[in-house]
Amino acid sequence: MKNNLSKKLLIAGCAFLIFSTRSSAQISVGPEAGFTASGLYDQDAETYAGVNIHVGATAHFQLNHFLAVRPSLLFKTGSMSLDGYGEKIKLNRISIPIPIMYSHVFDNGGTVFGGAGPNIMYHLSGKYEMDDMGSRDIEFGSGNSDMKRLDLGVHIKGGYQFGNGISLSTFANIGTTNLSNSSESKIRSLDAIGFSIGWMFGSNASE
Repeated sequence: MKNNLSKKLLIAGCAFLIFSTRSSAQISVGPEAGFTASGLYDQDAETYAGVNIHVGATAHFQLNHFLAVRPSLLFKTGSMSLDGYGEKIKLNRISIPIPIMYSHVFDNGGTVFGGAGPNIMYHLSGKYEMDDMGSRDIEFGSGNSDMKRLDLGVHIKGGYQFGNGISLSTFANIGTTNLSNSSESKIRSLDAIGFSIGWMFGSNASE
């Protein structure tokens, strides 16, 4: 059921972006990179926490003088540790946030934006490490001890894009998927706060 939901979200997002490009939207695209205070937490409030980095591309579809869509395609990697236990989890993920923004374009070409939307995260690979037991690959699948590959969540983002295309932004991702297949465990992801810098090329305002 969740796979069907993810497919519907992807189709809806792609359809919306295609519609946007065929409308009077002004489009800018460019690279984006940054870092995030990321974590995984369970039902007992035990948290694996660490700093992740991300790199990828972002597009800005300015639909009119106050509404925009700003999707990204990002590769995220980093380690998260459980304090006091010598445990560490490293994950490599693809993140596709699709926030719908309030976006105001100023006369100087600058743009202030802020909004929220769905975030689709896909786990590519991962490792679990313990100080006295070495490391092992994380298994992804539907087994009781496996981690789910797909992580759906909510993305919140705000920032400012200068007239020369440089953009600064901050964001948060709140995972809504239980990444554990066990009925006795609940594990969710959280990007408490992240920062990005980008350089956009193209139009960033409607005529």
